[in-house]
Amino acid sequence: MSLYILMESGSSYFIETRTKQEIAGIKSLNQKRIPTVVFEKMEDIPEIYTDPKAVFFITNGINEDNSRYVELCNQNDIPVITLHDKNNAHYKYVYSSITDNDDITASLVYRYFKSNGKNKIAFFGFYANSKSDKSKVNGLYYIDPDFDYQDVFSIKSGFDECMAQYLEHRYEYDGVYFPNDVVAIAFLNYFIENEPQYLEDRFFLGCMDTIMSKLCHVSLSSVTYTLEAVKSAVLQIYRSLINNKNDFKCISIDLNNIIIPRESTQKKALTDTGFFPVQTRRNVSMKFEETEKFDHKSDPAFKDIFLLENLLLNAKTMDLLIIYMFLKGYSNSTITHKLFLTPQALNSHKNNYFKKVGCKDKTDFVKLLSKYISVKHLEEYIQYVSNDITDFSNY
Repeated sequence: MSLYILMESGSSYFIETRTKQEIAGIKSLNQKRIPTVVFEKMEDIPEIYTDPKAVFFITNGINEDNSRYVELCNQNDIPVITLHDKNNAHYKYVYSSITDNDDITASLVYRYFKSNGKNKIAFFGFYANSKSDKSKVNGLYYIDPDFDYQDVFSIKSGFDECMAQYLEHRYEYDGVYFPNDVVAIAFLNYFIENEPQYLEDRFFLGCMDTIMSKLCHVSLSSVTYTLEAVKSAVLQIYRSLINNKNDFKCISIDLNNIIIPRESTQKKALTDTGFFPVQTRRNVSMKFEETEKFDHKSDPAFKDIFLLENLLLNAKTMDLLIIYMFLKGYSNSTITHKLFLTPQALNSHKNNYFKKVGCKDKTDFVKLLSKYISVKHLEEYIQYVSNDITDFSNY
């Protein structure tokens, strides 16, 4: 009895970081007596064909690279679960799906903006080659009668071009909705450096709830589903498919998104909590032509945010404390004394950080940290991940 998890490379720029967090949570299903097996090629796990309670799990939806595995599972009566994919997206295959519903999410976003007096919404950072971005934009298009093509600001050649287009119209909007936190943080950082007053009375809402969204200088509000909800959905589908093979062929679960308010929306909560049905006010979708492939991770505006998120994603409390003390300007000797580290151990930590983010030395590293991370927010985050046991009076 095992959940076989396919780990894929080259996933979407939007979901890669989030998926790492989700997989970590799903692997903890071992505690629920569901062993998890992580693999990269089907050839590595021949036991899947003889395991009567095997379930095949795909992290990034069905695509050209993994569809042959799905076909093999269908032929061998092995249930398939996909994450970040719609159940009706691939009619050739039988599979269960776990995803968020962008139409329902759009109604939540719409209510959040409108109930707080933010009537005109822009969508910034749209990438026409992303199915996720198109789905989010169309969700807003269906629900908001004031939202149209001119309110979509697209990334084609890069962030700077997109920002140049937006700047011409920035005072027309009460709020901005972003396809993901990375684009949102780059946007906030631009205005912090160039026009900080612009951020004072408008709403800025990202997606993903990354670690960096909590730590950036103006902490970013996010709309997202919880990691616990993903784990629960996998558990429910697994048990239902295994225990009711004669009754269920596939199950689709739409995750419930929530608003996490932070400084970018003045920490204001959703005040309109009543039922708000999704009503399609338009019977057609927005159409966008795909552009040349664009690598978000290579764009100067996004590159360092990705690197820092990856660093923090794998950071333990000790790593966070070292980074915190770097930002506070402490010397190496002070850090080793306060954290009970040997100089050799601190050097090992430092070199690991520098390598992950591409910095030459401590000065370069602190400069990068200071550009994006607030000391106050980092302190709050350390308190959160250490269950409030860290006494910062010692630091």
